[in-house]
Amino acid sequence: MSKISDLYGLQEIDLEMDGKQSALAEAEERVGESEEVQAAAEQVEQQRLTVDEMRKRLRAAEWEVEDLTTKIQPVEKRLYGGSVRNPKELADIEEDVRSLQARKRTLEDRALDAMSELEDAERALRAAQEESTALTDSWRDEQARLAAEGEALKAALADLEEQRKEQRGRLDAATLALYDALRSAHQGRAVAKIERGTCGGCRISLPMNILQKARGADTFVQCTSCERILYVS
Repeated sequence: MSKISDLYGLQEIDLEMDGKQSALAEAEERVGESEEVQAAAEQVEQQRLTVDEMRKRLRAAEWEVEDLTTKIQPVEKRLYGGSVRNPKELADIEEDVRSLQARKRTLEDRALDAMSELEDAERALRAAQEESTALTDSWRDEQARLAAEGEALKAALADLEEQRKEQRGRLDAATLALYDALRSAHQGRAVAKIERGTCGGCRISLPMNILQKARGADTFVQCTSCERILYVS
């Protein structure tokens, strides 16, 4: 294999490593707590507090109704029991009963509203819990997948690193220095294939004499535009 072929092979290994290192970095960045999952859990807790508050409000309303019912009973007993015969006193008691019954209806309406609000809050809590569970399950699955993906990428990178060391060992120091400098300057691509008379790196048409040199020798020929090393496959 020629030196230029060895160099192109090294670049293929380096580019594959670059891709896997980027994928590994992305996978590792996504490992850990999820803001979406945390927000869903917080929503569940907030909704649970709302349900607790609605239950307290309903109990309070029911207690008020029970307390007023207890108060009405002896007044109604006086009104209908026959123990009071004075018309004025009976009229006053009847007015008290009407007032208490009106107050009771108001409290009963309030209790019904509290019950309806509680039912709405409980539905919202169940929906929040279902969403939180789904998000948590999805997050756990993704975390397991990312962990497996990370391990696979690390293993692949270790294998590629061995290949890279072997490939670099075939090249002299001056060649590697030029290659490393060009890779740094051109986003990892120091070697460019010649494609239909153009540089595969910068897409500039190459002079005929450059094409002939690149095709006819085992010496490095660089693009006159981007300076990448030209490779004829």
